Amino acid sequence: MKINMTIGKTIGIGFAAFAVLFLIINYFSLSVIKENQELNRRDSEIYVPSINLLIEFNKILTSSEILAGNSVNFQNTNNESYKDRLREKSQKYYPELRNKLEDVYVKWDQEQQNKLDKIFYLSDELFMVYSFVLNKLEDIEIDDDVELTSEIIPLIEPGGKITDNTSLIVEKLDELTGIHQNNLKEGRVEAKQLSDNYTRRNFIMIIVLLAGGFVIATLSVKHISRPLGSLRRVLNYLSHGKLPDNDTIKHTNNYEIKQMVEATKKLVDGLKEKTSFAKDIGQGNFESDYKPQTNEDILGVSLIEMRDSLRAAAEEEKKRQVEDKKRNWTTQGIAKFSELLRQNNDNLQELSFRLIKNMVNYLDANQGGLFILSDEKENEEQFVELIACYAYKRKKYRKKKIFKGEGLVGTCLQEGETIFISDVPDNYIEITSGLGDSNPRSILIVPLKLNDEIYGVVEIASFNVFETYQIKFVEKIGESIASTISSVKINIHTNDLLKQSQEQSEEMRAQEEEMRQNMEEMNATQEEMERKEAENQEFYTTINSITGIIYISLEGIIKSVNQTFSDITGYDEQELIGKDHKVLFDKKFTQNTIYKKLWEDVNNGQQITSEFKLINSNNEVIKVNGTFGAIRDKFGTITKLIFVVTNY
Repeated sequence: MKINMTIGKTIGIGFAAFAVLFLIINYFSLSVIKENQELNRRDSEIYVPSINLLIEFNKILTSSEILAGNSVNFQNTNNESYKDRLREKSQKYYPELRNKLEDVYVKWDQEQQNKLDKIFYLSDELFMVYSFVLNKLEDIEIDDDVELTSEIIPLIEPGGKITDNTSLIVEKLDELTGIHQNNLKEGRVEAKQLSDNYTRRNFIMIIVLLAGGFVIATLSVKHISRPLGSLRRVLNYLSHGKLPDNDTIKHTNNYEIKQMVEATKKLVDGLKEKTSFAKDIGQGNFESDYKPQTNEDILGVSLIEMRDSLRAAAEEEKKRQVEDKKRNWTTQGIAKFSELLRQNNDNLQELSFRLIKNMVNYLDANQGGLFILSDEKENEEQFVELIACYAYKRKKYRKKKIFKGEGLVGTCLQEGETIFISDVPDNYIEITSGLGDSNPRSILIVPLKLNDEIYGVVEIASFNVFETYQIKFVEKIGESIASTISSVKINIHTNDLLKQSQEQSEEMRAQEEEMRQNMEEMNATQEEMERKEAENQEFYTTINSITGIIYISLEGIIKSVNQTFSDITGYDEQELIGKDHKVLFDKKFTQNTIYKKLWEDVNNGQQITSEFKLINSNNEVIKVNGTFGAIRDKFGTITKLIFVVTNY
């Protein structure tokens, strides 16, 4: 019986067969992939980690044996490095490795677990011997060769407990490592076999699939109506602004239709490329590439010009954002450190730690140190002291003095200029820097300088390279830190003087009782004192009439002025009271070091007599002979200062 097969049925049966073959291929592919995934999982989760950990275990054992030998053989030298490294392997690396092996060995078979348990037993015993050796080395005197020879050296010699146990454990580790390496090798052989079988099966399926596709394609090519219908639908899509898939355009051997199909495909492909290019531009991908179909492709050329214009605008905007980000970073940093400098300004140690901690964190650095110029001198040389150190998110405690010209910090102190180095050689920080610890990628050393006077040095080390704006930021903050350090030192000195004054006050109170007991004797002389007081009052009246006198607080504020001084300067008494006494002197004079030294000496109780130049109310210079002195209360405490003009 002959079966009439329509074109639709023929194509339907062909595609059905094609789909069945496709599903079969996918089924076999998925099964092979699943088996391969299981093999890969065993390799990645069991065999490879186990082999790596066992090799690492072997390294720890052999290196520990060497370190133990060095610690004993070099007992008479500075062998702290060997002992510290052996202690670190015993107390840190070995326990960590043991925990990792215990996590992975639960996936081993029972025989392998038993082997590792025996190794753990021997290794625990071995590291107990290491602990015994370390403790003995701590207790043994350097010249105590008897105890060293009798108790410790036999352990590390050939045939000793350390040597034999290490060899035995290493032998067992090698055996266990070999087992896992064989398992890994067998798994990979099995995976290769699966891959080969998969390739052979897929090759056959692909041949069958291609044959079926060929039959379907042959039947389709014989017909023209479907390609023409496809072209009609495509043109209809395009007339509505839609872009169809090229799969909907059917091929044909007819010459005219083939040309129409190719032209339509080229049109659709060109529109798709333009659409994709426009989408990329809309999403900000200005690096997307597009080539116009011809030189007359107006839309394509316009899209390229639009992309170039938008890319240039985006680059300018990006540059502006980067500069704004840097400026904002600098502004916020200055505000932050200005607030820090206003806090703890009476505690230099606390202030220094807060500053270096925040500076390291704000610069995203790794460690930093703040060195303060000492007021003392050692062997007539100036030096800075490391007052605060911060590294790896925690406070560090180091004591270090660095003299002028010594290392990088000393060079910065001597020259007063910023030092910045990158690509730091290995161990460089231990040799020339003031911080120590890990070797950084770059080091920034900035002097804390104010008005060309250096108050200290700040050193920052980072695994990143500092940028120019960061270096300028640290230099700017350095000026503020220098100013604050100067003020803090003055405050500390003032507090010390205050404490000294308080101690003197306590002594005066102790004497008060004794003075009270003498009051009766003083009453006997009171009449004589009253008479002398009258004479003194007359004397003071005479002095006030011939000399100019002003009283000044310890802060430099004018408290009172006599008439003679007002006559000399031309100021009314009320014009001067409450003003800073510096208004009476030339500004250059009050800003130089001579005046600062004079004011410091007067505040310390010294009397200074000299010729001074006063500025009167008419802003004229008056030369006078005057004396600065201190006024003390009955307890000897300086309460205010006096300036007396004796000749004018």
